[in-house]
Amino acid sequence: MEEILNKEILEWWHQLPDNLRGNMPTFIHPLNTNAKILFVGLNPSGDITPKPAITSFSEVEIQHKIKQEFQAIFGDGVPDRNGQYKRYYKPISSIADDLGVEFEHCDLFQMSYKTAKIIVKELIGDNGLLKPLHNKHLSVFSEILKFISPKLVITNNVITADILKGYLQLQFEDKTGLYVDKTKTYFYLNGIMSYGRQTKYDRERLLWQIKKVI
Repeated sequence: MEEILNKEILEWWHQLPDNLRGNMPTFIHPLNTNAKILFVGLNPSGDITPKPAITSFSEVEIQHKIKQEFQAIFGDGVPDRNGQYKRYYKPISSIADDLGVEFEHCDLFQMSYKTAKIIVKELIGDNGLLKPLHNKHLSVFSEILKFISPKLVITNNVITADILKGYLQLQFEDKTGLYVDKTKTYFYLNGIMSYGRQTKYDRERLLWQIKKVI
């Protein structure tokens, strides 16, 4: 599955403007089908220094990139997770740890830049909708969602939440206070939790809602 999705990412990435191909894309790492929670960001971080567009890279480079991404999310192991990029991923992994469940993480778009402003300027057209090229790329996320089949999806970016709400036609459910898609998968639409932006009270409410559905 991951190999197929990574080929789709490459096909999509090579159609991007040159200014968005100064970094390699990230790729889909081996996915955890035991994950009860899937966390979703907008795009991976990377260097925003202007650079010539990358035209090709080797399979060795791709596998190295996948390994780097996997370690940034999960680190070397539980509980210390040495090597994890903790400013972003620790709040995510700690939620899964407190609940005693496994988790997975992916991004909607594999353009690798530190600021989402660069990405959003490219993603959204003047009509406020995703440009067709990027709308097509959401099919990769759909395949990930189907493959993992989590109990709950949690966004870590408001733009991500807005995109998924429209793309998946999510409906608010009064009973749980969560959104649901057509397959009855639950979604907690949320802004960023990392970098100290989630208070202990927000976290307490989030854990309370998660327990309702997993």
